[in-house]
Amino acid sequence: MKNRIIIIDDDISIRKMLRFIIEKNSLGQIIEELSSGDKASELIKIYNPDIVLIDFLLPEKDGVEIIKESIKNGYRGKFIMISQVKDSDMIGEAYKQGVLFFIHKPINEIEVKSVLENIIKTIEVDRSMEIIRTTLINTAPPKKEESKDDLKKIFSDLGIISEFGINDLKKVILSIMILKERNSSKPYQLKDIFQEVIENYKINDGVDINFKSFEQRIRRLVYKAFENICHVGAEDFYNPIFSKYSNILFDMGEIRKVINNFDGNEEKKGKINVKKFIEGIVLKVR
Repeated sequence: MKNRIIIIDDDISIRKMLRFIIEKNSLGQIIEELSSGDKASELIKIYNPDIVLIDFLLPEKDGVEIIKESIKNGYRGKFIMISQVKDSDMIGEAYKQGVLFFIHKPINEIEVKSVLENIIKTIEVDRSMEIIRTTLINTAPPKKEESKDDLKKIFSDLGIISEFGINDLKKVILSIMILKERNSSKPYQLKDIFQEVIENYKINDGVDINFKSFEQRIRRLVYKAFENICHVGAEDFYNPIFSKYSNILFDMGEIRKVINNFDGNEEKKGKINVKKFIEGIVLKVR
């Protein structure tokens, strides 16, 4: 079954290039191309594609606004943002609205292929879980110990297994996995998951944890993993660990920015998105 794709970009050369890459690598079926944001959310609702490749800056209406409207209209497919924007606040807003992957301009075939393959894996997992729930067969979630073993391997690969707060991160990820087993398409707020984990600490261990401190611990862990991946990529861009985790857990544009400045005089900090990181790990474990 081919995934149905809509491309929204005002640059015809970008649309043609994306179409060529998608068709060449059999990554899906393009059912529509749009050159502006006008009526985009309405057409997304009508076509209900599996994937929307959408430009950040569009005539009539920008990509983030279209995503907001589409989700409000009930769309539950996957958005991939196409962008040459480097403003961290704008990119952060896109992540906040539900974008988990970016394709950066100028278009690179390797990046497009990698991003779409990861999105397709996510879709396949969601479909499998929906079939299981619908047919009432084997609805039990993965065994907790198996999930913990998988997480241990991932944390080890990322070089954070011995870091302070790793048990907090593990609890957050397992909570989200349980939530997704119940309803894979239901949206959630990360802060609600954090609060749930904190309340469980209080109930089970009698420990009061400050929300801000908890949030900062998780963010520091994610940034440590980001730094480690950047160092791996700087040494060997084709390292299996880098290939396995870089694109699915982090933004490649941010990774490249940090790697490109390792040898410079000015040290640049990259931006991370905690939800993208956690969603990527959930996908790997599932």
